[in-house]
Amino acid sequence: MTQKKAEAAPTSVSRKSASYHHGDLRRALLDATLELIEADGPEGFTLRAAAKLAGVSDAAPYHHFADKDALLAAVAEEGFAKLYEDMKAAGEASSSAQHAARSMGTAYVIFAATQPAHFRVMAGRRAREQSEHPELFEAASRAFKIVRDSLMSSLAEGDLELPIEQVVFGSWALVHGLAFLAIDGHLGPIGKDPERLRSLVQGVMEVLSGPPESKK
Repeated sequence: MTQKKAEAAPTSVSRKSASYHHGDLRRALLDATLELIEADGPEGFTLRAAAKLAGVSDAAPYHHFADKDALLAAVAEEGFAKLYEDMKAAGEASSSAQHAARSMGTAYVIFAATQPAHFRVMAGRRAREQSEHPELFEAASRAFKIVRDSLMSSLAEGDLELPIEQVVFGSWALVHGLAFLAIDGHLGPIGKDPERLRSLVQGVMEVLSGPPESKK
């Protein structure tokens, strides 16, 4: 059997990746990678394992990805794009700059809890090494910029004189920590319930800095 025929005729496919068909190889490999990461973490998969789960030949991934790092970069890029859209929507639905910053922080945690495989890759060492993956760098930078801009607007609205680096990294530490508490199971059932998690995150923010409109 030729490689082309092997790719077109999936054999041992399971769960999410069973929908592969000709022309959708890249998506099938991304889905298979996410499934493997969800089970074993970002280091717990190989290109061969992703190909097997997608139901294609061992050589098939190389049609789209040069190596394992390139596949992880594509997963991270997709994650940052999704996170950007979630945070943008949360900010646009808010009534003030301070409320927008809070809502975007909450969206960050909810994204992590509902997309843990994406989030683990985005937060991993390989995703931080973006110089060889310009598309990933652009997606990550876009997500970071919308957060920074929101926090700057929030500071201006509240008339607070604080270094923006302290605000950005302090806020990031808060939501990043809550995100990992959720996906690592430390929040128990709350971490698996987006509405309860949303309420918890908002409550933590209020405890630390007061209601969104209180500081003028």
